[in-house]
Amino acid sequence: MDRKVPLEDHWWGFAVMPEAMDYPYNGDDNPLTLVCQFHYAEGMVYVFADLDYFFGYEDVASGSLGEWSREFFSVRYAPLEGNMREHEIRNADGSSAVPEAQPLDAPAKRGEMSAVLKPAQAWQDELEQQYPGYEVLLTLDECDEIGLRFYDCGTLFFLIKPDDLAGKRFDRVKCILFSY
Repeated sequence: MDRKVPLEDHWWGFAVMPEAMDYPYNGDDNPLTLVCQFHYAEGMVYVFADLDYFFGYEDVASGSLGEWSREFFSVRYAPLEGNMREHEIRNADGSSAVPEAQPLDAPAKRGEMSAVLKPAQAWQDELEQQYPGYEVLLTLDECDEIGLRFYDCGTLFFLIKPDDLAGKRFDRVKCILFSY
């Protein structure tokens, strides 16, 4: 749907991206879920993941414990220029196929550890040892309110090296699912 849309930071909802940017799909040609979009430098970062299985759709493939392949996630950066377009992901009946957009402070208000560009409260020693030199770009904690479950008390980590963050090289992000 092409129209003027606000370019706001948010979890979930529909991605507002430059018209020329393609929406990411998984290996089965299904759209990835927008986890969040947020301003960074003079542009926007878009974080997508294949989360259908973790929202209760057990008959679909997904990333598993450990590091995910690029088939199951995408992190993109785009300068704030040109025409922007809201990419609506809908079910066959026209209803939204994604959780409703929420402000970036929503997890803190619910008591979740999910966070963007902040030190992760649950940055596990095992992950720090396995990925030396990386920092947390984003953490996504499971959330009863939206029906998101990562096995047993799991967290999805998006990690990036400081030089890659400074250079806006978000294609080098690593996505790791950790469960206790």
